[in-house]
Amino acid sequence: MSVPAFAKALIVAAAALLATSAAVAQTGQFDLVGPSLRVSVRHGDVTLPLSQVPNLTAGDRIRVAVDLPPEQGAHYLMVLAFLRGATNPPPKNWLTQAETWKPKKAIIDTVVPKGAEQALVFLVPDTGGAIGAVTSAVRDRPGAFVRASQELNQAMLDRARLAAFLDGIQRHDSTRIAEVSPQLAQSLAVKLDTNCLLRQADVQAACLTQSSNAVVLADSQTSSIAETLAGAPVDLALQLSATPQGGYGYYSPYIGVVRDLARIFGAFQSAQLQFIPALSEQDGGATGLLLNAVPSFRRPQSVLVVALPPVSAPKLPPLQSAANAPLCLGRSGLVLPVNGAPLVFATDYPRRMALRLRKKDGASIDLPVAVDAAKGGYVLASAAPADVDTAMPGVLHGLWGFTPFDGPGFAIGDKAACTVKAAPPRPQASLVTKSVERIAPPGPMPLRLEGENLIAQDARLTFSLRTKERFAPGDTVEIAAADERLTTSVPLRLQDAQVAVATVAPGTALGPSAYGPLRFRLKRGDATGEWQPLMTLVRLPTLSGFTCDAARCTVSGSNLFLIRDVGTGGAERTAVPDGFTGTTIDLPAAAVPPTSLSLALRDDPDARAVATLSH
Repeated sequence: MSVPAFAKALIVAAAALLATSAAVAQTGQFDLVGPSLRVSVRHGDVTLPLSQVPNLTAGDRIRVAVDLPPEQGAHYLMVLAFLRGATNPPPKNWLTQAETWKPKKAIIDTVVPKGAEQALVFLVPDTGGAIGAVTSAVRDRPGAFVRASQELNQAMLDRARLAAFLDGIQRHDSTRIAEVSPQLAQSLAVKLDTNCLLRQADVQAACLTQSSNAVVLADSQTSSIAETLAGAPVDLALQLSATPQGGYGYYSPYIGVVRDLARIFGAFQSAQLQFIPALSEQDGGATGLLLNAVPSFRRPQSVLVVALPPVSAPKLPPLQSAANAPLCLGRSGLVLPVNGAPLVFATDYPRRMALRLRKKDGASIDLPVAVDAAKGGYVLASAAPADVDTAMPGVLHGLWGFTPFDGPGFAIGDKAACTVKAAPPRPQASLVTKSVERIAPPGPMPLRLEGENLIAQDARLTFSLRTKERFAPGDTVEIAAADERLTTSVPLRLQDAQVAVATVAPGTALGPSAYGPLRFRLKRGDATGEWQPLMTLVRLPTLSGFTCDAARCTVSGSNLFLIRDVGTGGAERTAVPDGFTGTTIDLPAAAVPPTSLSLALRDDPDARAVATLSH
């Protein structure tokens, strides 16, 4: 994805690394596009852009330039600083500077010194004393910048995985979202909001890319210290520190990192300088910078802090084979399924990947492969030749940055094992119409659901289906709740060969724990059709009374914890706390007696129930 300098807001970062200052309010979200760097690394005789370099090594030659607009008004000094651990200040000659506004002095070209462990780039306003203050900060408190380097690098890798997931969703037609999104989530170790898959196909992508339930999971490769809550990538809707879950400590490990970084950078705020972390976004040869605060060119002036990859031994991806059967190499578009290393799907670190095979004459052959997160592995560019020795496994191998590595091996199927057997066609049916009937006796204060797509747990649903072929004897319709462990199969009554009717009481068939979006599919023997949305199942409280006096109004009943908030007709609504166990809810006194109660239900964000009041 292209990143124009100072142009537009991009996807919100998965991490909210906050640099606080008494003078400057910051959002905590990396939603401001800063300048971009062009960084290349030469290792031996090979030069790569930073996007393909997972780690630096002593002796590597680094070349760093910054892309600033031609009309850039403020002059920036660029400083490359190497660190050697939290307790060992770096020597002064480990800090190299460039004057970015002077063509002949705008580039840093230096070698990673022996003993270095971290590398940071600073963009410093060209004012008297600023560069000296930065140098002093780095040498006086190296541990703070070591920690900042580690956390910024981790946030960059986590965000790359989330961005790859969102990009994969947006690349596919809406009719395939339900099919590809679970595999994308598995490949990239992202927790999927499965409720989105129960919606209509044309809104599934928007739900997945804006859901506050997207979570980047910890994995063995990136060693994420906690789950990272991902903000809404388009409307910048979510801030981790503002979520109720965060306030109650559910995401407290990650919030701890946010607070640590605030303290790290806050320690160096002064009347002269303010340090701002910049999150890297790799795009080919460019390293875009995302900021979480508007840079200031007045005192305290902002210093942008960018983390480069760690100076360390390469950490090779722990790729594992996910194949459950021998590979049939004669098939075009064959997928080599892998798991265990989401960064192979989210970054450009893996290079020249190929499947190495042994031929019957003993010679080796490499078949190029391309990664595809939506397919869960590497895809062969072409079929294998006929003289492959199927007794020898094929080995996935390539380069991880500059380092060669061998991945997992795959068993190769022989001619008999690879004989294609035609699968039976999947039965398909579409929803024609549906009707809902309440079967439980009404309570003291009956509730009416608002919305044609809602069904109460004490109701019966009758719906009809149409197929383009013919219904077969024994066909059933399978119904599932949001919790996929809760399913039921319902027999069909045929109107004719193409139209059938089914009746079910979801609350009874699926059990008292079922709620949320329901979906259905046609089932014929062992063959099943595609899941399709049906209705949304909601649980209702029982209201027993409503009274008002001069001080307050009170609604009473049971199972009131199923209510999210209550309104009496005006704009003001009364929230019901999580885990509420009481039998009464106090509401503000009303100047005019209300004629109805509006209940927002917990089982669906848009579900409302109305109770008509009699006076």
